[in-house]
Amino acid sequence: MLRKSVYILLAIILPASIAGASDISVQVSGSIEKIDAFEENNIDYFSFSQLVAVLGERLSWETIGHSVAFTSESHRAVFYFDSPYIGIDDSIRNITYPVQYKNGMIYLPAPTFIPLLDMIRPEQITWDGERRLIRLDSEFFNITDLAFAPKANGLLVEIFVTEPLEYEIYLSEGNWMNITVPGGKVNRRQILQRNDRRYLRDINVEQFDEAAQVSLRLRRSAQQYNHRLQAHPGRIQISLVDTVVTPVLSDNGPDFGPDDRIDKIIIDPGHGGKDVGAVGPNRTKEKKIVLDIAKRLAKLIRKEKVFEAILTREKDEYVSLEKRSKIANDANGDVYISIHANASLKKSARGFQVFFLAPARNDEARALAQLENAPFMAEMNPYKAHQQDDLSFILSDMIQTEFQSESADLAGMVDKELRREAKKDTRARGIDQAAFYVLNGVYMPSVLVEAAFLTNTADEKLLNNKKYRQKVAEAIYAGLKRFKAKYEKK
Repeated sequence: MLRKSVYILLAIILPASIAGASDISVQVSGSIEKIDAFEENNIDYFSFSQLVAVLGERLSWETIGHSVAFTSESHRAVFYFDSPYIGIDDSIRNITYPVQYKNGMIYLPAPTFIPLLDMIRPEQITWDGERRLIRLDSEFFNITDLAFAPKANGLLVEIFVTEPLEYEIYLSEGNWMNITVPGGKVNRRQILQRNDRRYLRDINVEQFDEAAQVSLRLRRSAQQYNHRLQAHPGRIQISLVDTVVTPVLSDNGPDFGPDDRIDKIIIDPGHGGKDVGAVGPNRTKEKKIVLDIAKRLAKLIRKEKVFEAILTREKDEYVSLEKRSKIANDANGDVYISIHANASLKKSARGFQVFFLAPARNDEARALAQLENAPFMAEMNPYKAHQQDDLSFILSDMIQTEFQSESADLAGMVDKELRREAKKDTRARGIDQAAFYVLNGVYMPSVLVEAAFLTNTADEKLLNNKKYRQKVAEAIYAGLKRFKAKYEKK
C-alpha cells in the first residue's frame, strides 16, 4: 500500500513539474540564445546559471547548497537559496519571490530580478514578459573601443565613441593618463582587452553613475600631447608628441609567423603516453579522446588546404612542455590550439569551454589550470616548480601580451562556433582565462579548448561519440577560418 501511494503521489507531482518547464529567450549580440525556465504562481523563473554562462561570466559557490555569489565588474551579488533577499554590495534587496535551486542551477524571478541585474551590469538589460525575452543591448555603450597607432613623431591613441561626447584629460602620478567622459557608458571588457604592452604598463576602466573613465599607464612620458574629437567614425584622438615607442611595429597589428599570412596551425592534443589526463566514470581516458579530435581537425584542414596542420603528437606518447613549445615555435606557427577534456569534483559539471592565457579570474579557472599544469610540474625540480609558479605571469607578459587581445578574440570565435554546433548536446560554459603552462611558451595567438567534462556521465558518453568529436573539430576549424578572415593582412 505504501509503495502504491508513493506511485500515485509521483503521478500527481511529476506531470505538473514537466508542464511548468519551458525555456525563455535571451537576445544578445544580434543572436537568440535559449535558457531553461519554468513558471510558478504566474511568475517566470529563469536559469541565472545559464544566463551567466551566456554572458561569459562565472558563479562562485560559497556554501554548497546554501548560497552563491555573482561578481560583475564593480558589483557583487549574493543569493541565498529559498530566500527572496539578496545581497548587492553592502545592501539587502527583496526580489519578492525566493531564489530557487534545481538540478545544480539557480533560478530567479525574471520580473523582479532583471531590473536589479540592469543596475549591476554595464549593458542595458530588460525583461519582456509577453515575449518571454531577456534583452541585452550592447548598443547601450557609447564608449566602445580603444586603439593605438605608432607615428613618426609619437603615438596616436584613439577612444571610439558612438556620439559626440565631452571629455576631460588629466595626468596623475605614475605616468597615468586619465580620460573622463561625463555621461559615458563604457564597454569595459572590450577596452581592457586592448592592453597593448608595447605602449602601456597598465590599463584601468571605471564605470560611475554619471561618467566613465579610461586610465592608461603609459610606458613613456605623456607630458606633451594634443587631443580632439573626430567624426566618421566618432573617436577621441590623443596624440602623444615625441613619445618613444619600443618596438615600433606596423599599424596593422602583430605579425603572424614569418610572413603576413595566417596559414600554419599548431594542433596540440593534451596529455599522452604516461600522462592519461582525466579519466571518466566508465574509464574513458582524456589522452585518447583529444588525440582523435585533433586528428579530425587536422583532416579537415588538410582536405580544404586553407591552412597547414602540424600536430605536437600523432600517437599515444608523452610530449614534454618544452617540446610542445619547440614544435610550435620552430615551425613558425601562426595559431596554437590545445585540445583537452575537462574534469571536476562536481559530477554535475558539464559543457564545453574555451580559454586563453591570462591571470585566472576565478577559483574554478585557477583550479583547472592547476589540473592541466600538473603533468608538467614533474619536469621541474621543486625549486624550479615554485619559481615557475611565481614567474608564470611575468613570462606570459613577456611572451603573450602581444597576442593576448587576438587570443581572446580567437577564443570568442571558437566559442561561438561551438555554440552553433554543440550547444544542443551539452552546456556552453563561455570563455575564460587562466595561466596554462602549455600556452605560455608559444609565440602566437593561442587558445585551450575543453571539449566537455569526462567526469560527467552524460558528457563522457558524448565524448565517446564520434559524431560529437567531429562537431568539436568542425567548430574549431570554423573559428580558425573566421580568425584568418579578420586578421590576415591582405
